[in-house]
Amino acid sequence: KASAEADVPALTEKKKKSDSMNADMIDQIAALKERLSSSDASVQLLAKEKEAIESEKTELLREKALLETDAADTRCQVQALLEEKASAEADASALTEEKKKLDSMNVDMANQLATLKEELSASEANIQVLTNEKRTIASNNDVLCHQKAS
Repeated sequence: KASAEADVPALTEKKKKSDSMNADMIDQIAALKERLSSSDASVQLLAKEKEAIESEKTELLREKALLETDAADTRCQVQALLEEKASAEADASALTEEKKKLDSMNVDMANQLATLKEELSASEANIQVLTNEKRTIASNNDVLCHQKAS
């Protein structure tokens, strides 16, 4: 019993140290729980941010697809316009050639018209001369007929 009583102060000291260590561990556990709770909140916040970013990424990918479709449509329209331009240029070239031919024909026809007018004028002058000669002959015939009759 005496030995056990002698051990009591040492055991009491050990118990105090053990209780102190337990209190420190409890404080550390509480601090770790608080940090864990804070980390959980951060994880939840980051998960929400990730979800928002992924949603934004999906929207941007959709917009990119629309823009690529628009770009492809625009390229098709540009190609069609280039083909129309080439066709219009070919038509314009053909029309220019046709206009040159028509202009040349118009010049030829104008020259022919001028020649025909000159010929008409000469013919009219000849007709006038012949008409005058006919009148003179008719007048001479009348005179001769009157002379024969007299």
